[in-house]
Amino acid sequence: MFWRPRSPLDADDEAWILDCWNWLSASFPAPSDAGPRPLVLPTRDFFTPARGDDRTVAGACFGQVARLFGLDPAAFDLVEQDASIDPVLGPLQVVQNAPAAPAGTFTTGQGGRLIVSYDPALVARPIHLIATFAHEICHPLLLSIDEAPPGGEEMEEFATDLAVTFFGFGVFNCNSASSFRGYRDAATGTEGWSFERLGYLSPAERAFALALFVHRRPQDAADLRTHLEPGCLAYFRKAEKYLADNPAVTAGLSASR
Repeated sequence: MFWRPRSPLDADDEAWILDCWNWLSASFPAPSDAGPRPLVLPTRDFFTPARGDDRTVAGACFGQVARLFGLDPAAFDLVEQDASIDPVLGPLQVVQNAPAAPAGTFTTGQGGRLIVSYDPALVARPIHLIATFAHEICHPLLLSIDEAPPGGEEMEEFATDLAVTFFGFGVFNCNSASSFRGYRDAATGTEGWSFERLGYLSPAERAFALALFVHRRPQDAADLRTHLEPGCLAYFRKAEKYLADNPAVTAGLSASR
């Protein structure tokens, strides 16, 4: 008996991702004359570094992300959130249950204006900032679909996470899924590690979605491997091998994207 790799996801999660991918493909078919959607990478081919204060940098970054979606950034109002509360006050003083600001939000304002907010701390972490902007831009796109995503309205945020990868930002989505960050405050002598997770899909689910995006595009797969963080790359390789060895999994996927 020949051994075939098992899916990195449980059966229900895999089935939902495949169903939602087809839902997105039916709602947002790629233009026939434009070819497949590009895989967006953290390179100068896609992003030009901006200079100026943090708001200027964030605005320039948002504009580049919006244009990669084929959208006019002027259709959005970009709002800087209040800075998050630092829970560490000193060597022996830590605020319990300090509220954590969201990485970003999407709302609609007067006259139907599209409003995206962002945590200003993300400006120093461009991968997370781009992933956040991509996620928030996906909200109005998905809200334009009359039909609820597979699983109903309660799956909207998960579908939005998946849409980030569907529209080409899967490398950013994977690398921002979760992270451990070391910190040290020289003034207080406090040091340690903090854990952060952005979004709703798990790292394994995001890597599976990224493998779906490139499963018919081997050159894209070769390009992205150099940009994935080690943990993300391990998940991606498992998903990539699983899809390669089980062609029936992707046989029902829409080819247009």
